[in-house]
Amino acid sequence: MDQPCTRMSACDALLLTAAIPICVVYWVLAHAAAWIITLLVIPSYLLAQKLYWACPFIPHIFKALGAAGCCARIGFEGSYCINFYTRWLTLPIRRSLPDFYIMGFPKCGSTSLAEHLKRHPAISGLAGLPYHETLSKESHFFAGVLGPHSTESSSMYRTFFPTIMHRWWAEVVRRVDKHMVFDACPVHACLPYVARRAAALTPDAKCIFMLRSPVAGLFSAENMFTEMGVPLPWRSLSEPLQEGGGGVDARFVPPAGADATWAALSDLAPGESLPEGMPADFYFSLYSHMRCAKYDECLAPFLKAFPRENIMIINFDEFVADTEGVVGRVLEFVGADAARFTYKPLPVGMKGNYRGRRMHTSVEAYLTEWYRKSVSELYHTLGADLGWKGFEEEGRAYRLSAVAGQAGGMLKNGGDNHVAPSPRRDTAMMDQPRAGEAAEEEC
Repeated sequence: MDQPCTRMSACDALLLTAAIPICVVYWVLAHAAAWIITLLVIPSYLLAQKLYWACPFIPHIFKALGAAGCCARIGFEGSYCINFYTRWLTLPIRRSLPDFYIMGFPKCGSTSLAEHLKRHPAISGLAGLPYHETLSKESHFFAGVLGPHSTESSSMYRTFFPTIMHRWWAEVVRRVDKHMVFDACPVHACLPYVARRAAALTPDAKCIFMLRSPVAGLFSAENMFTEMGVPLPWRSLSEPLQEGGGGVDARFVPPAGADATWAALSDLAPGESLPEGMPADFYFSLYSHMRCAKYDECLAPFLKAFPRENIMIINFDEFVADTEGVVGRVLEFVGADAARFTYKPLPVGMKGNYRGRRMHTSVEAYLTEWYRKSVSELYHTLGADLGWKGFEEEGRAYRLSAVAGQAGGMLKNGGDNHVAPSPRRDTAMMDQPRAGEAAEEEC
């Protein structure tokens, strides 16, 4: 089993320094071979089909671009194939598995946090494509990006991360204590089988979870799809509630067999392939997005699979209000020297653009009620009132139980590994862009 590495010894540093020229030549030859493989076209096509199976929304992005989308798709698939085969052919010089994960959740700021962390000299994201921030921070490995049968191979997972040349540069040239790598794929937190598979590969890794009001996160996810040009398979949440059969809006009626599908994912045995239709069911079902924001249920498998001291919870509102402070505490949590980090605001272009779109008040009220029990359970699990708009009663109930000595939870008992909840803020509106520097999740 591969393990996160420790700082190399002086002897190892000397040997690696001597080997760097060989590693560079090896990488160049592998990169040239990757170009040749890609020019054969068929490998590029087959690899892209695996990617589109795991991320079925991507073809819609190119389609929305019209005629230019065809050229963009060819260029993307070619560069993706070159990148993959370069990584695969250089597997012998790629280090071990992640030291930590940003496991989730979607639309909770994981892209922003990842971008800040990658500015630290000791931390690297993925060895992915450099022209978009999400392509160098989230692997989708456990979601089947290399195929539904390839979510447990430590060797294949290692191909996503930088070579030992990055480690040499960080530890020998820049003199950091230890080079670290991470994976920040927010959908991993939504898939109940991931916890066991990630813990099997990296039992000592640390996990970071970013949470925001589930109602706000759901609307932000819809807005992201709209901005990317992905057709919504459901009527927009901007439109008012319409009662259908049984007095429930058709948008919020679970598809037939949906709960059974989620139960099957929870029971997925080691070595068992992912269900064939899982990614499409996940991305193109509003109910799946709603389930993904039931944080109490999604966190449960990770709390069982990883030690509590290896789990950090971040309230999105706190991240927005004090981005620099939260990043500093994350660096301390993962074991990086915060003194080596210089904070700079992220580009404005990373922030979500709502273009005046707002969640309809009737839909907001319905979803708030739908999530009420889940948020109550979450507050008691964490031992904290996160101060989310619409869930004030759950916060009061938790605080009363805390006064009565009946509340525990990981934030209460977890020491300094967890970011404290923020006070309620009127700026945290689910139907408007968030105030503050922290960006919305982009992908």
